[in-house]
Amino acid sequence: MEKLDEAVSYFKQNEGYTRLFKLMKNKYIVYGEIKGNVIINKPSKLEKQVLSGLMKKDYARNMTITISLKKLQEMLDNTKFEGVQLPELLKGYFKEEILTKKESKKQYQTNWEQFLDDILKQNENTIVYPYLKNSIDKKDELYQNIKKHYNKENQILKKELINACNGINNLPKQITRIPVFASNIFSNPHGFDKKTLCGRLFIALLCYIKQVPYPKNSEKLSELYYENNLLVDDVSNMVLCKGIKAYTKGKQHEGWIGFANKQEPIFITLYNLANIDSIEPPNTYKDVVITENPAVFMEIVEKCKTKDFPLVCTYGQVKLAGIMLLDLLTKAGYNLYYSGDLDPEGLQIADNLKQRYQEKMQFFGFNETTYYKNISQITLSNKRLQKLEGIKSPELKQLCKEIAKNKKAAYEEKNIEAIIKFID
Repeated sequence: MEKLDEAVSYFKQNEGYTRLFKLMKNKYIVYGEIKGNVIINKPSKLEKQVLSGLMKKDYARNMTITISLKKLQEMLDNTKFEGVQLPELLKGYFKEEILTKKESKKQYQTNWEQFLDDILKQNENTIVYPYLKNSIDKKDELYQNIKKHYNKENQILKKELINACNGINNLPKQITRIPVFASNIFSNPHGFDKKTLCGRLFIALLCYIKQVPYPKNSEKLSELYYENNLLVDDVSNMVLCKGIKAYTKGKQHEGWIGFANKQEPIFITLYNLANIDSIEPPNTYKDVVITENPAVFMEIVEKCKTKDFPLVCTYGQVKLAGIMLLDLLTKAGYNLYYSGDLDPEGLQIADNLKQRYQEKMQFFGFNETTYYKNISQITLSNKRLQKLEGIKSPELKQLCKEIAKNKKAAYEEKNIEAIIKFID
């Protein structure tokens, strides 16, 4: 041991050996033993001097120095450090246990399996346990997602994953705002923010349990949360409507009734909708027209002031408040008719609504006749036109072809009179 300590001290005191030892360490990690050669490119004067002395060879004019590690061991045995083996010298030099790639891989696997075992033990006899166990056994997408985080941030992953699991195990039975929910779980209102590791894991677990894809946008995320009694933003998320009467706890809601009776439009937020049990079933009008654009909505309201018909405006992409209201309307027995722009984005909205409501929703004005009647001179870019390729509804396929062929859009504002005639 004394001889090894002396050898370590000797080589560490001279900077001319620094690169040699680093290269030897890399070789040892790859092969698990000292073998092969190390090459020192553009050696310094000091490196040439010390290595010439060690290897008993003149490197003064060399632009590169190639050293056989087998020969190096032999030369070391011809010095006062005879018997000191290079692997032990390396470990002493770097003051650490040097693991080979094979050893590192084995240790990684052991640590990873222990990590998973700890997570499962933490969640025994809970709601989330069978889902975690199934994912681990199958090594599926959720498992790979957790492993990806383990590789990047394993120091904090266990705590954040346990917090995410606690969230799943304690999902609220009634509508709760996410910051309040997070505070109840681990005293941090921002704990489940979607930008945090815990928040992303929580979302991934919700998706896995519900068997839905990871949300592509904030609206899809809001829907996922709402299906689990969680609200992200219950004030700014809203929908515009007219002529709709609502009930709460079995009684007419005076606010909704008042605006409906006066034929005045009203903004309805998630907060408002969270307190609504049902919508009054249809009387004179069984059809609800849903417009994409607020200008169209208000034009219809202004021109049909005396008519007691239900009307909804989604303001473009349908927010969660819009989905909730349309769900209530279909449940009450209304037929939905969606009117929007005849452009790629408008067709995407229409298609998404059709996928959700199926036979309970019909398209209004989404046909070739309306398109050619109202076609504009605004040219659509190829990037926008590519969105048409994802449309699923068979009823929209031909319209997609016409739009793609002409590269022109038609807008809902040109179809107002047709909507009014339909209401009449």
